[in-house]
Amino acid sequence: GRVALTPPGGEGFIASFVREGWVLVRLRDRGRGREGREVRAGGKSTAHTERAPANPKAKGPRVHLMAQFWRAVTRTWTGRTAVAAVCLHQYDTHFRYERFNRNIRTVAAAALTLVDYKYTLVQHPEMLDELHERVAKRWYDLCCRNAGLYIKLGQQIATMNHVLPAPYLHYFSKLNDAAPAVGFDVVEGIVCKDYGVASVGEVFSEFEREPIASASIAQVHKASLKDGTQVAVKVQKPEIAVQLPWDLACFRLLLFSFEKIFDLPMYWSCDSVCEVLEQETDFRCEARNAELAAEDFQDNPKIFVPKVYKGMTTKRVMAMEFVNARSIADLAGLRAEGFNVAEVAGIMVDAFSHQIFVSGFVHADPHPGNILVRRRPGGGREAQVVVLDHGCYVSCSEAFRREYCRLWRAMVLMDERELQRICRAWGVGDSELFASMQLLKPYTPGKGGVHLNATTRADVLKLQLQAFERVRGLLSDSERVPRELILLGRNLNIVRANNKGMGSPVNRVNNMAKYASLGLAAGGGG
Repeated sequence: GRVALTPPGGEGFIASFVREGWVLVRLRDRGRGREGREVRAGGKSTAHTERAPANPKAKGPRVHLMAQFWRAVTRTWTGRTAVAAVCLHQYDTHFRYERFNRNIRTVAAAALTLVDYKYTLVQHPEMLDELHERVAKRWYDLCCRNAGLYIKLGQQIATMNHVLPAPYLHYFSKLNDAAPAVGFDVVEGIVCKDYGVASVGEVFSEFEREPIASASIAQVHKASLKDGTQVAVKVQKPEIAVQLPWDLACFRLLLFSFEKIFDLPMYWSCDSVCEVLEQETDFRCEARNAELAAEDFQDNPKIFVPKVYKGMTTKRVMAMEFVNARSIADLAGLRAEGFNVAEVAGIMVDAFSHQIFVSGFVHADPHPGNILVRRRPGGGREAQVVVLDHGCYVSCSEAFRREYCRLWRAMVLMDERELQRICRAWGVGDSELFASMQLLKPYTPGKGGVHLNATTRADVLKLQLQAFERVRGLLSDSERVPRELILLGRNLNIVRANNKGMGSPVNRVNNMAKYASLGLAAGGGG
């Protein structure tokens, strides 16, 4: 029969590459037109080789050369290794969402960054600005290509403009929630599998094919329940579950390597960060967090947390109340609708200050895509801030919450003795730099209240210099550092960036100092 070079079923390059290897050997023999068979002549059986009729369509010489090439390649261990590498690469690309290739690209980028900052900069210090530009673009390109959790990493880098050089802000500020979306067929398959139905029509009367938002881990589709209730359906992208273990393993390797190479305290935070990322990919955790956050803000009409439909929540799919509102980053749209931007910024800072100092249950990813603004239903023209995406939270112990309140009181009042006491208990070796990192502005004892003035460009430059020069001595005992500080620092940083993006209308430090006092009063004593 006819032998097909292209394998059926759309197996891709890898399958055709392997299949055609042995097919070429068979075609070579057919192209020569030789076939061993038994022929009867004059009643006697004689075995001999007879030349088969020539096939005018056969390409014997070409097939022969290709077969020879295949045998030559696979004859040595080097060739076999090369073939195996190609096969693994194609399998990983087409069937496993590039989970291995992504990490290879990340390790390569890390190695080049090491060469740039550890060796090139030492030999050519005048190239500092050029190196910042080159490294920032390299990691930005990597985040865009790898997508998934790397988009979230890039968003976090974009909020660190108070310590990172300008090129990092230039590139990473381009990353937002417009991450690549998966097709509707894939979305429908995930929804049907998790809900145990044959089609989305069994659950929803309407389900929009195009997502209204697409983020690093999931995308959101607008839909309507059978009773007409509008909902937002959050669906996890299929590659996340496959990529996550490999991404986290690579993350651990990079932190460990950078800590050893640059002598920086980094790896101590690894376990906590990985645990939170794993929880963020389980929407059942997000549903529980959303319920707790709604209870926390139930007495504050200026804050709203959309209802989650628990019966329609699985590990990969979550249905929640649909809210029509604008992002806090859409300043032109907010002003066009008559919102007072300073008022909105104040509500936002108040909300997260309350979480940090009073309730101790803190949203750790309040970037502009997760903070919306609308008119309060039944409240006339009053603004209401809508908080979304409750997958990343930190739950502070009562002891830590109260000690953190005391820390802020000590920083604002310039109480050096109290500040150093807390830092020693937490394994912090440089109390001045630690205070600067909490305030996100330089802390200098004896120079007046840190809460009185807005942060200037000179403050930012001073903080950058402090971080670069003194970070090695920041932690004296990383085992004693409260793990809550990791995600609290993320919240502080993003809220600061949000306030700055809105024109810095709120004295953030003064506001947080007020809530620190409220937190101590709420706990009963100082």
